[in-house]
Amino acid sequence: MNQAIPVFVINLARRTDRLERVADHLATRGVSWQRVDACDAKAVAPEVLDRVITPGGPLGDLGFGDRACTVSHTYAWEAFLASGAHYGLFLEDDVYLSADIALALTSDTWIPEGTKAVKLEKFGSGISRVLLGRAIGTVDGTGRKLHRMYSRHVGGGAYILSRAGAEIALGARGRMQVPVDHLLFNDTVSPIFRKLQPVIVQPAMATQRHYEYNSDISAFGKAARPTGWKLKKRKIKRGLYEISQAHRQLLALVTGRAKVTDIFWQESMGEP
Repeated sequence: MNQAIPVFVINLARRTDRLERVADHLATRGVSWQRVDACDAKAVAPEVLDRVITPGGPLGDLGFGDRACTVSHTYAWEAFLASGAHYGLFLEDDVYLSADIALALTSDTWIPEGTKAVKLEKFGSGISRVLLGRAIGTVDGTGRKLHRMYSRHVGGGAYILSRAGAEIALGARGRMQVPVDHLLFNDTVSPIFRKLQPVIVQPAMATQRHYEYNSDISAFGKAARPTGWKLKKRKIKRGLYEISQAHRQLLALVTGRAKVTDIFWQESMGEP
């Protein structure tokens, strides 16, 4: 099957187990891909991180893990821009994709004109309620709908960027203050969310909850989780950011441009 959208898999060199798993998974899905060497939080020099993402910001102090992960995604965006393709799909190596993913990659004509970011992933477990606009398209051959995002739904496991989207994201290097998934998909803290105007696939085509891998970044984030009054201060600060876009969201809701929708993952559109 011809593949119009190239796929970039982000993987640490020392995590050959994760590479083998994702390689087998993508083979079963009929997807061609290329590996992007991830930035290793255990070995990276602080100045490498500083050139891309600050040590803290709206979400509080950031650990080396989240910062290195963000740097890794910038490497993948650069690889995509060097490819000459119009759109690229970016995957973290613990992602699990729907059975119809290959159909979405055979063409990029289903992506609405001007769309700079498409989120394929349902993040986390349980119910995720997101403010979404009306359907503006369908993913080729799948029946899955595309909706503009009017509120945050984070997670960087699987998403598509256009060339313009990748250039916008890379243009934030040195000024990024939040991890990559918040940069792309959190309207309350991202300086580029409104430029990207991301859309999300519903039902989602990807999840990171399928495998129980140990994380390479969790230990590096512990220092970024405060306690006591610092934790209370961070919660208050985050709360203020959470309501910062309430006026826009409320306007979209009352005018009927958007509605609250439950995001869910679905393996196959043939499922009940």
